[in-house]
Amino acid sequence: MRKNLFLYLTLACFFSLIVIFVVDGYLGVYDTLYVTSGEREEEIEADFWLRQEWSWETGVNWGENVFLEYEVANHLFSDYNADITASVWRGQEKISDLGTQPVVIDPFDKAEVEWLVDSTELLPDPPEQYYQYSIIIKRGEIERKIIVNIHPISYPPQPELVPYR
Repeated sequence: MRKNLFLYLTLACFFSLIVIFVVDGYLGVYDTLYVTSGEREEEIEADFWLRQEWSWETGVNWGENVFLEYEVANHLFSDYNADITASVWRGQEKISDLGTQPVVIDPFDKAEVEWLVDSTELLPDPPEQYYQYSIIIKRGEIERKIIVNIHPISYPPQPELVPYR
């Protein structure tokens, strides 16, 4: 037994280090945002916000909608409670509230909240130039910002094609 004592201590330290890395890397509350604008769906995972990036930018043509699906995953051993709020801003002026929804997430479960942003409600008439709006999603102290560019539906004329000879 005494000969194998160091082997057992080494194995115990090795497995405890593995457990620490797994617990530290997995436990927590993580959020993922899915933005669908036009025909393109984008997935913004929690690590994007951790890399000191502060906003995500997307574009949509006037008359189209932007769909937002916010998913919060609870990787804790206890329930997670939060109020999730979304609002639309233009500069420093709040244009509209998309809504507030309280969520209670069981341990190792997730919850989803969805919103729809209609570009015709933000700009009733077709614009001559592009407009930029910010959608701010708040969950407790955490804030996520999505910049939405609304493009006019009139495109510049295409150049005339010259046949190849």
